[in-house]
Amino acid sequence: MKGILFLTFVSVAFACDAWPNGTEKAYTWWSSCGGPVQYYSAKITDLNGKEEYPIRLTEPIVVTVDADNQGKAYDEPNLRATVNLWSWVVNSCGWTAVPTLGLLSDLDACEEGVPCPVKTGRQTLPLTMDFTKFDSIIKLLKDDQPYQIQLQLNDKLSGDKTCVTAQARCRTK
Repeated sequence: MKGILFLTFVSVAFACDAWPNGTEKAYTWWSSCGGPVQYYSAKITDLNGKEEYPIRLTEPIVVTVDADNQGKAYDEPNLRATVNLWSWVVNSCGWTAVPTLGLLSDLDACEEGVPCPVKTGRQTLPLTMDFTKFDSIIKLLKDDQPYQIQLQLNDKLSGDKTCVTAQARCRTK
């Protein structure tokens, strides 16, 4: 009897949430790599401005951030974007990188949804993320699962880098 209770306790103690950080009900976000841009809020909507949850990666989304650019103004062709993806793996209780084969790396940020130029000072920036251009990757993702998405912006002239990361329940079908 003690052995069964011990195994039950160990199983419960090492169990993972299928939805980490409350992602079954809402997204969570944070500024993830420092740099001269400070973020105060991030709101996710569809193209019509309607708040959306879960997030549908089969349609463009808009992440509207309240940000303070304490660096310099950023513009094309030097402002580059990289999107990193991770999927939640319950068995290992952690995030695993989703291979994108470079398709989401070193993109022209101004052509991929960042309103350029990004001026200095505090501002509201609607960042459009259109994963429909990358449906070969999205089709490989499981539907109605938690994913971690990081938008990383790099300025080639100054070397400045800023990132926003979100964990959210995502629809891929």
